[in-house]
Amino acid sequence: MLSKTKKYIIQVMRGKRHGFFALLLKGFFRVLSLPYQLIVFCRNWAYDREWLRQYQPPVPVVISVGNIVVGGSGKTPVTLMLGNALYEEASIGILSRGYRSPAEKLAMPVILSSGKGPVHSAAYCGDEPYMLAENLPKACVIVGKDRHKSANMAAKAGVEIALLDDGMQHRRIGRDYEVVVMDVDDPFGQEYFLPRGLLRESPKSLSRADLIVLNHVNDPTIFEGAKLRVRQYSSAPIVGTCLGTVQLYDLYGNEVNTLNEKKVGVFCGIAQPERFFETVRNLGAQAVGQEIFPDHHVYCPEQIAQLATKYKSLGAEMLVCTEKDKVKLPEMPENPLPVVWVKIHLQVTEGQESWENFLGKVKLDLEKRTQKKPS
Repeated sequence: MLSKTKKYIIQVMRGKRHGFFALLLKGFFRVLSLPYQLIVFCRNWAYDREWLRQYQPPVPVVISVGNIVVGGSGKTPVTLMLGNALYEEASIGILSRGYRSPAEKLAMPVILSSGKGPVHSAAYCGDEPYMLAENLPKACVIVGKDRHKSANMAAKAGVEIALLDDGMQHRRIGRDYEVVVMDVDDPFGQEYFLPRGLLRESPKSLSRADLIVLNHVNDPTIFEGAKLRVRQYSSAPIVGTCLGTVQLYDLYGNEVNTLNEKKVGVFCGIAQPERFFETVRNLGAQAVGQEIFPDHHVYCPEQIAQLATKYKSLGAEMLVCTEKDKVKLPEMPENPLPVVWVKIHLQVTEGQESWENFLGKVKLDLEKRTQKKPS
């Protein structure tokens, strides 16, 4: 019941529910959003006037990757894309909060990876930092709510470029570059602050951006329209990204050739599950059913076994989930159905020159601050 209520509320916030009750909720949420909006405004006003001071980490280059809305814009995939682009240029560090993980609650941050891949589980440190540590095994990944301490630990580990995953609202930490990720279909989160809409702060905050990434671009016309809207608030370069290569794997790391015409049961615990369901359909799979779990959900063997039994009875040949779900799955050698997960890579489809220019600036700054010779 709690899960269904939460789902309904999120749909109201996203503008996907209509009717009298939804209208009442919107009015109630609008009233609740006013004090939140005031607090955010005052906080940013104090930072902009340096009444609140920032801590400058002892790391040559600090890049924040964040957004002005809550959930589902694609911050972590963009962080991964950025990390890959700079992977051979410098020692990369990723500072993540580890949202809803046990590590987030600790006083001291946890080193998830010191450059040899993850040494803790996703259930302990969070699904998104675990994914980053798996995909960037040479990177130093530190998880914790205190980014000040995380930054100092990264500096001691020799990190040259620190990426603040979901760092835009964490203004206590100074940064050299602000990368803002936005959903091309709804860049301003219904144009209302939480909880009426999805805005974490005003679109005027885009003036702080050094690069804006419009994600989920499938139509150049929609990209140009969103770009015009964003341009009202920022003169920063704007690039567009979308899903690039897609690979399929089982839980043992074996590549799966295709989902075309396969009957599958689909499940996920992400902010915008509809996008994943669409990806599975585009791969040619025939979904006999779909199960949505809360974002960052940690699975137990009984849940997956029940799903497998349910969908097997409906004719499914396998279960399909995201990479973010895969990292939290328990070992299930006797599961009634095999589990296949989808690995997705982002690619820049609009503004390639702006993307290359941004990377060039970062590399030049790194060279100046560390006296590195250009590669």
